Amino acid sequence: MSRAAVRRLPGQGGKAITTIVGVSLGVLWFLPFVGVLVESIRPFEEVSNGWWRVEQLHISLSNYAKIFSGTTLPMLKPLWNSFFCSILGAAIPILLGSMAAYAFARHRLPLKTVLVVVILCLMAIPGQMIAIPAFRRLYSLGLLDRYSGVILMNTVTSLPWIIFFMMNVIRIQDVQLEEAGTIDGASDYRIFLSIVLPQCGPSLISAGLLQFVWSWNTFFWPLILIFNPKKMMITQVIPMLRGQFYTDWGILTAGSVLVMIVPIAVFLAFQRYYIQGSVGFAAEK
Repeated sequence: MSRAAVRRLPGQGGKAITTIVGVSLGVLWFLPFVGVLVESIRPFEEVSNGWWRVEQLHISLSNYAKIFSGTTLPMLKPLWNSFFCSILGAAIPILLGSMAAYAFARHRLPLKTVLVVVILCLMAIPGQMIAIPAFRRLYSLGLLDRYSGVILMNTVTSLPWIIFFMMNVIRIQDVQLEEAGTIDGASDYRIFLSIVLPQCGPSLISAGLLQFVWSWNTFFWPLILIFNPKKMMITQVIPMLRGQFYTDWGILTAGSVLVMIVPIAVFLAFQRYYIQGSVGFAAEK
């Protein structure tokens, strides 16, 4: 064996260990989802002693049919409610946060450093700390039991991290195109819409995906703001599938799979842009 081959062995061994650890962590993360999925498509009697047992194997989609028509609260309406609020709960803060980030990154503002520190502090405040004053304010505005109230809270609570994230993205962009636009007489809004946003495309998609997933999975704000069963989000309905004396685990797991599958599908659809935005931002840094 040559000396060069001997020198490569430690590096190859470290890469193999890293690969094994990564695959193991991926399997451990994926196993709970597999268990829930298997329980949702098999009779309860077959999985009562473990979903991995395959002595008897009968596959059926009856549990998914039941959650759309055989429950007190059919799942189709809550799914639409969550999707609608998640789309707007991601699009609105991304647009507003990007505009604010552009102002912080490219303009001289009074007390700019202080404002950035305040934004960083707001990122550390949990929603539970502002629940009571937020509830009172939304009540005074007539936004309780309305989708707009949930969208507003998703927007308010996400703006700090979006502003901070997009501010750093805009800072690393080449400013020459923006200066050329200024020389040609373009306004700040025109420069933002025509130059800054197209350059931030992958980063905007990355932030939008994260915000969509967080809005989709949110339980706290719909819980305290939505009371009408017809307006409830999917995260509110899932706990209601458990009965007081009996729980149909097939229906419960089928509903859980539907809740998980939507953000996974959205992420897979835009995975290329998400990775491009994350890697590109890291490379520039």
